[in-house]
Amino acid sequence: MSESAGKALDLLFYLARTGGEVSLARLSRETGMNKATALRYLSVLESRGVAERHGGGWSLGLSLFELGSRVPIRSIVVERVRPFLERIARETGESANLACLAGGSAIYLDRAEADRSLRMRSVPGDRLPLYCTGVGKAILSLLPEDRARAILGPGPLPRINDKTLTDPEDVLKEAAKAREAGFGLDREEYETGLTCMAMPLRLPGSDFAGAISVSGPTARMRDPAIRERFLSILAQAAGDAQAALEAPAPGPSPEAGA
Repeated sequence: MSESAGKALDLLFYLARTGGEVSLARLSRETGMNKATALRYLSVLESRGVAERHGGGWSLGLSLFELGSRVPIRSIVVERVRPFLERIARETGESANLACLAGGSAIYLDRAEADRSLRMRSVPGDRLPLYCTGVGKAILSLLPEDRARAILGPGPLPRINDKTLTDPEDVLKEAAKAREAGFGLDREEYETGLTCMAMPLRLPGSDFAGAISVSGPTARMRDPAIRERFLSILAQAAGDAQAALEAPAPGPSPEAGA
């Protein structure tokens, strides 16, 4: 095993032993690893989803929960949410997407498209910025401000186009608006000509933070009547998807235990 891999594993085992959040200063003191080195390894682990950065420190991430419990969390979410993605695409005629937080970005988990929907450049499996996408803003609205601030960093954020917000403070205001309104809005900040509305999703009993969205051409979605109709369809689907995520997993049939 390489020295780098060994140090990364040492940090994961340390986080597992301590439980909860631990500050970088404490981690450095108790592991004997200097802060700069520890932060470098933690940042890599965060990018893979096996460590999470919080305002007060660090903890294990969702990917390790998946491995440890052998429960494919993302697969479960995709399976339960897929019918509602298809409903959104069918009723709006646009693309519907499912995404979740993975490290410091959003990852697309699934998509449903209608025949006329605008083809997006991103596909399931792609990682996208949180600060300039509808799903990203919806996900940020779920997080405590200190955690969202830590993920965004000091800025300026990379500019995708002339509508992209690059000041983390402006993005945090957008997240606050999304929290109040119940949905995040991407106004061509990631793809020119494309508008996205997204609503947050949680998976009880895990650190999963996700969002479900509808995306379409700005020329069509700026129409107030269409926007309100799409928001209504999205809200109904998001509510039903959340209920599906909160439902207990089906148990074995009585015959199975006989």
